[in-house]
Amino acid sequence: MTRGASRMVLCNGATVPRERKERQPLRLDYREGYEPNVRISLPDFVRGVYHLPDRVLDLLEIASYVFAADRMLPRGRRAALEYESWSRALHFAIRVRDIDFWSRAEVQRKLEDALCFVTGDKTYRFTFEGGHSTPLTSLFDSESFRLPEHGSAVLLFSGGVDSLTGALDQLGSGVARRTCMVSHRSQPGTMRTQHQLAEALERLFPGRTAHYTFDCVLHGQRAAEETQRSRVFLYVSIAYALACALSQSELFVYENGMTALNFARREDLLKARASRTTHPKTIRLLNDFLSEVSGHDFTIRSPFSWMTKTDVLQRLASMKQERLLTSAVSCSKTFQRMKREATQCGACSQCVERRFAAYAAGLDDIDESGLYALDFVDQEVRGEARTVLLDFARQGRDFAESGVDQFYSERTAELVDVLDGFPSMSEQTVVQKIWELCRRHGEQVLHAIRRMREVHDNPYSAIPHGSFLEMVSEREYLKEPIKRFVEAVCRKLTIALPLAFQHNQPTNENDFNDKVSAILASEKEEMEREHPAVRFALAHAVPDHSARRSDVFIESKYIRGGTTPAKVNEGMAADLTKYGKQRHVLFVVYDPARSIGDDLRFKKDFENAGPCTVLLIR
Repeated sequence: MTRGASRMVLCNGATVPRERKERQPLRLDYREGYEPNVRISLPDFVRGVYHLPDRVLDLLEIASYVFAADRMLPRGRRAALEYESWSRALHFAIRVRDIDFWSRAEVQRKLEDALCFVTGDKTYRFTFEGGHSTPLTSLFDSESFRLPEHGSAVLLFSGGVDSLTGALDQLGSGVARRTCMVSHRSQPGTMRTQHQLAEALERLFPGRTAHYTFDCVLHGQRAAEETQRSRVFLYVSIAYALACALSQSELFVYENGMTALNFARREDLLKARASRTTHPKTIRLLNDFLSEVSGHDFTIRSPFSWMTKTDVLQRLASMKQERLLTSAVSCSKTFQRMKREATQCGACSQCVERRFAAYAAGLDDIDESGLYALDFVDQEVRGEARTVLLDFARQGRDFAESGVDQFYSERTAELVDVLDGFPSMSEQTVVQKIWELCRRHGEQVLHAIRRMREVHDNPYSAIPHGSFLEMVSEREYLKEPIKRFVEAVCRKLTIALPLAFQHNQPTNENDFNDKVSAILASEKEEMEREHPAVRFALAHAVPDHSARRSDVFIESKYIRGGTTPAKVNEGMAADLTKYGKQRHVLFVVYDPARSIGDDLRFKKDFENAGPCTVLLIR
């Protein structure tokens, strides 16, 4: 998809709008006889609730098609930092039943606003066509038949820790009402988890639970995009449909406040890159949209908004149900292959957050390492997983040590959106409550780290290389990203360059530059995963017009023959002046004849003069 162009998506047999000239639109359909490429269990869901109004049926199809398109249309490369190269512009044409309602400008505006924010995409546009219909699902598919209400509570049930604890909270509240759990089923492992937990809850509270499921999966092809930012829209739409069938005017989303806020841990996760699945503004926008669909006030409640993950686990333990923790799955990468006994990857941000919370809550003996494919505490961690860990620990440190004024100053841009999610509260109150939440989270992260060391750091054994224990002992999370990146490059070049010149010395400085370039090019993909916030360039190869986009420049110097240490000194001093104080320079100095007499003084003189690191290779 070219930058600035929108992608056309045709659903339910809709046609391309007149103003569009689209040669290859994406066509989505789930109906039998229309070459279905999406499987949507709408008929089965309707049979389970007897009947749904046309407008609600349309909503379920719209949400399903948005989710399917979200998975089929790729974003930019994961390493792409620019907002424009990661977000998309999408135009949907969908045939619906209630054309009068969906044609209203206010309805489309609220739908588009909610989707743009939650997905981080540039634009959503909808063109609706009338004339759509589907067969009745059963003899009971009529307004004459309705589910018994029983004062039911409707909640999203993903099979994760928060939704499990929320369901238990509802069931143990002392209010004699049925808890109706809604699940979107997308993968066999997720389906099994949801089913097992729902059965466990029914055994604990006989006759008090009901589990409703809804399938929406791609048919005949793999997903090109797995961020699934639009999934919450589908999930909430399913829960809303059930609430309508039960004549309820509210539904519950149980997500801890830290996960919902999802404050960026790196600069590249600002704007679209940070997930906003259950962000307070997302909830408010979906609330406004569903109230429009209802024709009256509808409320999405988030009871865990002011709780951390550790708080949620402590709530689970206080209800004496911590043993269910082993059956709950928080992992965002369950689609990956794992060792047989593992149910979670152990490397994604959700797994990292859960394990830290388990240690902080004193539940690490239950949420034990065997549940995870990677036990980061005492196993080697590489690539993106290493970055996730260090970012998590660094952010916890920052939250624990920030005063409210510093917190507000550093997070102003993100707090603007948060404030939009609490329109009935004053700015001062919201900022204070969020700061207190984040500070408590930071203190819990520190407690978790101490607990990890207490349990796993054996003074009589070597610390496992590359493990989180080693990162803690070396205080890796206290280092700035550029410092960590430069140290990683130095480690690689210190090993690789002497081997490259073991038999033949470089013929000149250009030859030396070529070898450095080749070594770093071979490691580029891994370095981008491990240091995504740092952009680097080899000075001899970077064009002038792209220099401003680099954080680190690598300058190679070769001391030999007529190129004396004095000449190298002069050149390096000129480089520091050229790059100024805004860029870090890594000087890779190859000195096979040991022409530099005092290594320590040579390095210190330059590193004290400006933002640079000197690596001497022999």
